[in-house]
Amino acid sequence: MNPYNIIRNTMKFYFALPSLFFLAISCSRQPYRCVPRMHVYSIACHDGSIFFSTADSGVFRFPADTVSAVRRIAAAGHLPIRSIVFGRDGRLYASSYYSGVYYVRNDSLLPLAWAQQPSWSMKFDDDGSLWLAGLHGIYRQQRDSLIKFSAINGGHDIAFCKGLVAIAHSGGISVFDMQTGLMVREFCKGAICWTITRYDTLFIGGGLDLCVIINKESCKKISLGPKKNMLWSTALDPKGALYLGTQEGLYRAEPGSEKAQCIGLRGICIKSLLIDRKGRLWVGRYYKYKK
Repeated sequence: MNPYNIIRNTMKFYFALPSLFFLAISCSRQPYRCVPRMHVYSIACHDGSIFFSTADSGVFRFPADTVSAVRRIAAAGHLPIRSIVFGRDGRLYASSYYSGVYYVRNDSLLPLAWAQQPSWSMKFDDDGSLWLAGLHGIYRQQRDSLIKFSAINGGHDIAFCKGLVAIAHSGGISVFDMQTGLMVREFCKGAICWTITRYDTLFIGGGLDLCVIINKESCKKISLGPKKNMLWSTALDPKGALYLGTQEGLYRAEPGSEKAQCIGLRGICIKSLLIDRKGRLWVGRYYKYKK
């Protein structure tokens, strides 16, 4: 081989090393971790483990530090489990928009007899009462039964803050007094909203082409990037950075910013996000819709 070519190829190799090293460091410092399945609907953290539900395979669990140790804890046939949540007693509850609420016992999902109302979202309020948001309205627990709280159709998600309940639905975001049932504020009227979450004194939510931060009576919009993008989930880290799970990937908005930037998983629908106790961001991928 020509000595010149040997020297040239050797120099190329050594000049490439810093780039390879930087790439390895960048990958190891990836700001998120993916739940090791697709078609993930909901994520929850409990006793050092990550739990997640799927569109057709049941509910799974793995230790937060051992992603490879995934096991299914409850089968559900092909029933979509849209929402999971832990009660005060540590029991795991699961809800479906096809049927109603279930609880996990002995690797099975058993129906909660008094809560067989189909729902997109299920939450416990600060008093430990169960609430459901579904196509036929908003329901709340009263002893061992459900009563209708609001006749809002197309209820998709709910969140609570200091005596208020915020509801994301097919016509916007509405805030009600929990005791009287009276509506006190409306935001994003006419927009299809799928998610609402409480962060301290804030509500953050949105849906089709919409992400909003609601504080008292103000409403700040965050741009989601491409048109027709859909907001499905949010997570706010301790430093104020806002992560957005959208139809078109994982986005992030810096504190005070009004525009979110894609930081990964472009072209993958993300239905759920969770920041665990160690500050790690977990991403629930649903499907990839672009090549």
